[in-house]
Amino acid sequence: MKRFNKNLLKGAVVAALTLGTSAAVLADSLTFSGWGGAQQDAERKAYLQPAAKALGIVIKEDNMDGLAAVRAQVMSGKPKWDVVELGSTECAQAQQEGLVEPLDYSVIDATHVDKNVVSSHWIASHAYATVVAWAEGSDAPVAKNWQQFFDPQVKGARALYRQPWLTMEAALLGDGVAAKDLYPLDVERAIKVLSRIKPQVVNWWSAGADSAQLLRSREVDFLAIWNGRVNEVKASGDAVDYSFDGALLSHDCLIVPKGSANKALAMKLIAEIIKPQSQATLATLIPYSPVNAQAYELPMITQELAARLPTSPQNIDKVVSVSPQWWVENQEAVRQRFALFLAN
Repeated sequence: MKRFNKNLLKGAVVAALTLGTSAAVLADSLTFSGWGGAQQDAERKAYLQPAAKALGIVIKEDNMDGLAAVRAQVMSGKPKWDVVELGSTECAQAQQEGLVEPLDYSVIDATHVDKNVVSSHWIASHAYATVVAWAEGSDAPVAKNWQQFFDPQVKGARALYRQPWLTMEAALLGDGVAAKDLYPLDVERAIKVLSRIKPQVVNWWSAGADSAQLLRSREVDFLAIWNGRVNEVKASGDAVDYSFDGALLSHDCLIVPKGSANKALAMKLIAEIIKPQSQATLATLIPYSPVNAQAYELPMITQELAARLPTSPQNIDKVVSVSPQWWVENQEAVRQRFALFLAN
């Protein structure tokens, strides 16, 4: 029996040497979990496949529906995910709850990433913006900025996101609050602003696809919508437009769940995702914006494409950054207040 094991081991070593990188690939793997759908399809091409090749590893994929899934895995003591993409508020919440590993910035180069979205335990992966969009040729007056949006004298039918985050920021900007004075949010002031145009809000949308359909079908004259969604409508030939003036900049971000079995490898994957080439490639596949400013120096991001991205040099000074930390500290109370507003 001992002799058999010795021979088997010798055979395995020979096989490993013969297979070379194939054996290394079998040994080195990790799992990335994202939101699925078109977003993860684009991330596979821009992030995961190039990273797997560069690092000589296998990157498995899964998808999830938010922080609760990460929390459950960490509490089990054996998380099956190594890198997870969440919304920035969820990343801040995960850090606060002690659910994530600290990131290794000796491996991850965040030099050209906005420091507002670089935390000790998470880093932004891409950006998107909530913008005012409108139907060209509408018979009713349309709003082209937040001030007009929240002016009841502008009578067009409008739609808003059915969540307090982003919606309250938009209302306060529409009421004249300067971007630098936005936080802490004046919740009651935001509710008053929302109340005065509530009769003109014909739809409170929850899903991005629904917001695009509202604009495409002309059920609304103008609305708050994510820039990627209105880009889809515009690209299909519909006569719509939008502005980045005062647009609310949000981010998705990357974490390593606490107890990851492949922590060191996870840091290397995040490092690959943050590189300019990966960031720029994603922007060519789906209208999400790079967080690494050096991505805009690459020729694949044309001037035409850059004009559609909220973090580009021509747009970055127009947008207003959302504070994930403020929402982590206040979300439950504000969510309840917003729900009461919607119900009355």
